[in-house]
Amino acid sequence: FLDLEGDPFIGEHGLEYLFGYLSSDDHGENVYRGEWALSRAEERQAFERFVDFVMARWEMHPDLHIYHYAPYEPAALKRLMGRYGTREDEIDRILRAELFVDLYSVVRHAVRASVENYSIKRLEPFYGFVRQVPLPDANSALSNFQANLELGDVASINEEARATVRGYNEDDCLSSAALRAWLEDRRAEAIAAGLEVPRPAAGDDGAPKENVAAWLARIAPVIEQLLQGIPDDPTGRSDEQKARWLLANLLDWHRRELKAAWWELFRLAAVSAEELLDERAGLSGLLFVGEAGGTARAPIHRYSYPKQETSLRGGEDLRNCGGDKFGKVEAISLEERTVDIKKRQDTATLHPEAVFAHKVVGAEVIAEALLRIGEHVVANGVVGPGPYQAARDLLLRRPPPIGDHSLREAGESTLDAALRLAEHLGEGVLPVQGPPGAGKTFTAARMICALVRQGKTVGITANSHKVIRNLIDKVIEEADGLGVDLQCCHKADEEDEQQHRLTFARRSEDLIAAIGHDVNVGGGTAWLWSRPDAFEAVDVLFVDEAAQMALPNVLAVSQAAKTLVLVGDPQQLDQPIQGSHPDGCEVSALHHILDGAQTIPPDRGLFLDESVLQSSGRSST
Repeated sequence: FLDLEGDPFIGEHGLEYLFGYLSSDDHGENVYRGEWALSRAEERQAFERFVDFVMARWEMHPDLHIYHYAPYEPAALKRLMGRYGTREDEIDRILRAELFVDLYSVVRHAVRASVENYSIKRLEPFYGFVRQVPLPDANSALSNFQANLELGDVASINEEARATVRGYNEDDCLSSAALRAWLEDRRAEAIAAGLEVPRPAAGDDGAPKENVAAWLARIAPVIEQLLQGIPDDPTGRSDEQKARWLLANLLDWHRRELKAAWWELFRLAAVSAEELLDERAGLSGLLFVGEAGGTARAPIHRYSYPKQETSLRGGEDLRNCGGDKFGKVEAISLEERTVDIKKRQDTATLHPEAVFAHKVVGAEVIAEALLRIGEHVVANGVVGPGPYQAARDLLLRRPPPIGDHSLREAGESTLDAALRLAEHLGEGVLPVQGPPGAGKTFTAARMICALVRQGKTVGITANSHKVIRNLIDKVIEEADGLGVDLQCCHKADEEDEQQHRLTFARRSEDLIAAIGHDVNVGGGTAWLWSRPDAFEAVDVLFVDEAAQMALPNVLAVSQAAKTLVLVGDPQQLDQPIQGSHPDGCEVSALHHILDGAQTIPPDRGLFLDESVLQSSGRSST
């Protein structure tokens, strides 16, 4: 029985300051353990000790479960796993084996009680639990305790306050145990009355699949060598050690993201139709209206739905309650509250009460590119000439590679500076930051035209094909105006007809082969530029909306060029991240370079202002 005491306002990321758990000893007696964690180091140690305790108990008792009330505890453990990059395999196994049992969820679905809410404190009179620490005393102690922690005044926390908070936590653990026993009694009564109350199917042993185990075996020695000799205290690390630590913790970034996506899929699949009303990824209360096109094998059916918030906008792949694939959103009207669903052959005659959308996209090719960078750094170090210069400079936050030239000379507009720098870029990273309307797309397009005029090849990447296409279109527009002879090619999800100065590649290898021959400018997502055959395929790679592209993805694509240009606005929304990651691994490439600053320092990159528009005399996008 697990109960954590935490405060999200302690430090930058909050702190789980008390790990409390109750278990049976060899004689069947309940034993409570409460471990304080009043600092980051203690939090990590307490987390590791708890996980190690669970794994040892699980080995002894294969039918072990971890009971908690409400979803806070599993979520907190996943956060700690990601934050410290430790006990990841163990937490994965625990989650896959479904050891966690949320008693709140059980109560919510199985019990009707005459209470205002299903807080465990409200339910305690039903199962006769009496607390050792009165709630008013506990609430007062918790408030003062957390205030001292938030102020960094641990010394002011006396033993009486510790005893009260610890006693409150122990009460929560004991109450959870009493609640479980009470629920088991109610289940036995229901079975005696002739009802069927089956238990959920037991999970497996949680062991990772062969492909996951093989991947972990490949990256483990690289991570170990990257971390060798690096102090635990971040303040004691050199710039090179910081770069190696960051790279080591990024090697498994995509697996952490992928498993978070799978966890979310499993969660949504287990949600009832009624609960999907509260999920923006879903639609519930569907009523069949009629046919809206399609074929006999793949009909398009229209459904109405009641008022609810939804993130569906069209094109999403849908699953029904339980998680089975169902169809695709052909169209949706938020005003009329109707949705057209294109069915699969095996769902053509089914009419669901609710559906949800959730996509799990693999990123093996991107993760492999990161691993190649890690292996190079292990063999050659993070500093020095050689391959992956842009990636290593990005990790080190090194200034742009412009030799003896200034980033921006006195009286020079940012556009003129950008065009001048395009002629002198060496191997490394040039950040270009600008607020909305400052001319980022225009400046990038003019730089690309200048580079092509020099005979260089250019790549364009971003999180979405829409953003890539927008910059390609601007490049073509500027090339027409400047009289620059160039040809672009876009590797998109859906192939389009050939257009003025723009062709579309059906396969990634076709675009890569064409660069430097029929194509000067190529566009594609990280899945294109991370491929092994894309290594140094272009001279310069532009990352558009770099403040929305995760650092590991930018590191992976950087292998495609010796020079990387990052264009973006850090004030815009970051790329959505689902997984829990160590500090510094959860940011975009541009945020990594800024390192907490609001704007790019003048010695680290270009900051676009209105002078771009004034000097160009043209409108920007």
